[in-house]
Amino acid sequence: MRTTLLLVLCLNVAWFGMGFFFFSLRARRALRILIPRQALEEVSAQALAASLPFLGGLNLGFAVLSASFLVPWLIGISVGAPWQVYAASAIAHASQWACNAPHALRGGQRGGAPWDVLRGTMLFIFAMDALCALLNAAVLVLQSLR
Repeated sequence: MRTTLLLVLCLNVAWFGMGFFFFSLRARRALRILIPRQALEEVSAQALAASLPFLGGLNLGFAVLSASFLVPWLIGISVGAPWQVYAASAIAHASQWACNAPHALRGGQRGGAPWDVLRGTMLFIFAMDALCALLNAAVLVLQSLR
């Protein structure tokens, strides 16, 4: 059980950390994935570009929260992460997945969605958010059975 808890915390730190990097430090790259090339200079695209670092900052907060329990564990101080860390992480991952689910169900850009969730980087993000939500929820279930 301890190994499972550690692995899920590691995954949270890595995934939320990558979210911070991608949306805060590489916001222009993220914008090119989300917005069609011909619309990149529109005012709405610029507003989205300015708001992406906000999303990155939220990801950083969740990465630091998970790391604050992971690091002591790794250096031998046995402080288990409370269930609230896994619950908050499960909700964060699930909400990011849920926001993209309607776009996937519409068939991506071919179905009129603003970005294509079913290809490339966005498909990877979509799948990883689902996996991370399920793993954090599984930890909650396992902890409740103990």
